[in-house]
Amino acid sequence: MKAIATIPMVGDLAELIGPAAERVENRSLLLDKFAFHKKWPEVVDNRGGEVKWDEASRWSFMRIADGASLLLQKEALDKRRKAEGSNVEPQNRERYSSEARIAETLTQVKWDSTELNKLRTRHTRRFLDLLRRAYGGRAAITIGQLEGRLAINLADSLIQNAGICLDRLFGLPFIPGTAVKGVTRHAALSDLRAGTEDEKARLLPIFCAVFGTAETDFADGDLRDYRRFMAGKGSDQKGAVSFLPAHPLNEARIIVDLTNVHYPDYYRTGMTEDLSREKPRPNPFPVVETGTQFAFCLVLNGMSSEKKLLEQATRWLELALTENGIGAKTASGYGWFSIQPDALSVIEAENRQEAEIARVKAEEARNLAEMERQEAALKATLSPVQLAADELLAMNVEAFAAFAKTLGEKEEPQQRALIQLLRTQQDKRERWKTWKKKKPDIATAVSYVCTQLNLPPLP
Repeated sequence: MKAIATIPMVGDLAELIGPAAERVENRSLLLDKFAFHKKWPEVVDNRGGEVKWDEASRWSFMRIADGASLLLQKEALDKRRKAEGSNVEPQNRERYSSEARIAETLTQVKWDSTELNKLRTRHTRRFLDLLRRAYGGRAAITIGQLEGRLAINLADSLIQNAGICLDRLFGLPFIPGTAVKGVTRHAALSDLRAGTEDEKARLLPIFCAVFGTAETDFADGDLRDYRRFMAGKGSDQKGAVSFLPAHPLNEARIIVDLTNVHYPDYYRTGMTEDLSREKPRPNPFPVVETGTQFAFCLVLNGMSSEKKLLEQATRWLELALTENGIGAKTASGYGWFSIQPDALSVIEAENRQEAEIARVKAEEARNLAEMERQEAALKATLSPVQLAADELLAMNVEAFAAFAKTLGEKEEPQQRALIQLLRTQQDKRERWKTWKKKKPDIATAVSYVCTQLNLPPLP
């Protein structure tokens, strides 16, 4: 009987990517399109049925984490042990066995490629180089290194409170530009509130120019306490600074983290006895591991050419990253960055080194191609006998003797070339003398060819 896909999809797609999408090579596609549900079809002894799967959410993103295969192997082993327990009810034994089979299937995940990390890094570095060349002083780049795990985009996923921002092409984490702008604006507002009256009067126009404002911001929004500084100026304007998505510059590892344990029965009833009786249930979610470096890029978008706007926006961005953090759970230490002021210099040095290596390789390739061209041109001027002689000279002693032994079977240019070498080359003349004394079969074959070609006998 044909296996039923554990993820609802058409049969030909299941054959291509696997019934549990285990052959999908993009983590973003796995998480966004092929998440498991709590209930799924499973074939047991050629009988179709529906099994409630308590591990659906956890395993859906566990398979996109680094070391997914080992994690899921451990899960499969645990389920097998539960199924083999002596006091397990039949329906639970079947459920544990079904879950173990799925976990074993998911250990075959295909996305785990270090080449994608390298490609993503090269892509980001190339983008930074192009950005600086294209915009020059109108662009600012800040390199931040994660000092706490990053939980980004938790709420936006098929799995409740277990999302993450993954690049569509590479399946690797990134930070959306909207998130970068949001935390920077929040830091700017804090800076504005903490300032003196003079500082507020100075910072507000910069704030409005950087982020853009609308009438609602001053009517009942974050800027309602600052209308007095506008002095009759219009409040609707577009922001002059664009906040680009931040992509990783080095290896970006995704790991499984846990929130505080949950007691669903107690939360539902509020009864203390449920709290004491119930087993705690951890709520796992995916995060980016510490140590990942992200490139944060700001660009003057044409609304203004004042570099002071870019400088102030960069200062607010660095304030946001180092003092407020970005993403979810920042109050618990997630999403905090340190600024790496020397990172760009290191990247530039590495880029120059890579460019020099590429230049040397290209020069070597050109030289090799020129040598091959000259060799081909030289060969074009040689006669068939000369070409055959060159091939014979490249042979070792054993190969040369084997060739001579079957000389009668060779083409005429090859026959003439060998005999010519036996006449003119000192080492080949010595070889001929050895053949006459110790290898009469070879000497006879060569002498026979001389006679056939009407050539003088070899001395």
